[in-house]
Amino acid sequence: MTAGLWTQQSLFGQQEPPEALLCWLWLAHTLGPASAHAGRLLAWCGGDARLAWNERETPAFREAAGPAAARRAVQPDNTPEAFRPLARRCQALGVQVIPFDHPDYPLALTRIPDMPLVLYCTGDPAWLNAPGLIGMVGSRRPDPYGCQMAAGLGRDLARGGAVIVSGLAEGLDSVCHRAALEGAGPTIGVQGVPIDRTYPASNRWLREEIEAGGCVVGEYPPGDNLAGRNGFLQRNRLIAGLARALVVVQARERSGTMSTVAHAERYGRKIFALPGDIGRENAAGTNRLIQSGRARMALSAEEILEELSLRAAPVPDRQEPPLTETQRKVLACAGSEPKSLEELAAACGMQAAALAAVLMGLELAGRIKALPGQRYILL
Repeated sequence: MTAGLWTQQSLFGQQEPPEALLCWLWLAHTLGPASAHAGRLLAWCGGDARLAWNERETPAFREAAGPAAARRAVQPDNTPEAFRPLARRCQALGVQVIPFDHPDYPLALTRIPDMPLVLYCTGDPAWLNAPGLIGMVGSRRPDPYGCQMAAGLGRDLARGGAVIVSGLAEGLDSVCHRAALEGAGPTIGVQGVPIDRTYPASNRWLREEIEAGGCVVGEYPPGDNLAGRNGFLQRNRLIAGLARALVVVQARERSGTMSTVAHAERYGRKIFALPGDIGRENAAGTNRLIQSGRARMALSAEEILEELSLRAAPVPDRQEPPLTETQRKVLACAGSEPKSLEELAAACGMQAAALAAVLMGLELAGRIKALPGQRYILL
């Protein structure tokens, strides 16, 4: 998962460059969670955290990272080496550190402007790149109707090949995770607290079940004390960013669930909402989403699966070689709308002949679909 440890001095007495992983931890800390500058910074440094470290005192870094992060970047105690204890602690706890350039980093998050530079994961991170991720969110204080519908819908979606993504919180989040497990499907819990904590604590057994067949992920490292209330709101953007579509089961008009909806709209995700009794406050938010046209009415799992062209997918084969950096770059440039070979070549900065070979490999791997006229679309 990580590069081998660098020695601090070379044979000639000169200091070796810091480890790439430590540079990523430094950069994520320097930028802070949910930074609006993340996409711009990564574009500037080409996804190279070491380059960002080396150029931290330049005007170009300041422009890309923003003034606040630029000030933090040059603080004397803020260095990559300062994060070695954190890397060791993650290893001791069995927490996998997934920086932006890691093979298991979710491709879906590379397409949002405020992506996390580092994720922390327990369980199998391969599910972060599964083709059928669907977010399911709702009230923390659901009524029996909400629980019943969430359980049935989540179970049917899981049986149909979807991977349910939710927030591992009390209420409907927990119901949706359990429904996925009952449907014999994997599920992904997205944390709003440090990865070594479970909130609420009563969900620790549910978390273990999730980790056995899916994974738990978040952007707060073990021992972090800075997340606070914002951690849950920032977590919501990850649920929306990971998922191809968001299903809102039951929510008030003013609630944390609606912040997830706003992120899904910002990222261009499809939104479905379950209709409810117009006299119930818990259904006011979902009913309003449908009335205003912001969400499509969710009446069955079959309709949602058909809308997303989802079919039951096999468990990711961990014996297959991970995607190369070039393959990941091409997938990040592709999208849900067809692009010509020339358009992809320009977006990726590659020669058409070299790109065609990469596209063929991705097509054989089931990641890209070739259309007539040398056009390609992301599966």
